[in-house]
Amino acid sequence: MGSGERRLVDNFWDLRDDAYDHPDRWQGVTAEGLFQRLAEYIEAAEERSEPIDWRRDVTDRLIAWRVAEAEG
Repeated sequence: MGSGERRLVDNFWDLRDDAYDHPDRWQGVTAEGLFQRLAEYIEAAEERSEPIDWRRDVTDRLIAWRVAEAEG
């Protein structure tokens, strides 16, 4: 793995950091809701029959979901 290559764990740290920096976005999120979204995003990415880009396909989408909910 090159020094500039992101690891899967980096994406989970990004999500944790967003929850820490913006707790209001994540307030009220249940484990069931989070895992439901996670499964949907991964399933959609797998249906494209391409490697999953965790940053684009999962991390960014989960954060966008919480931003939209917080603003909505």
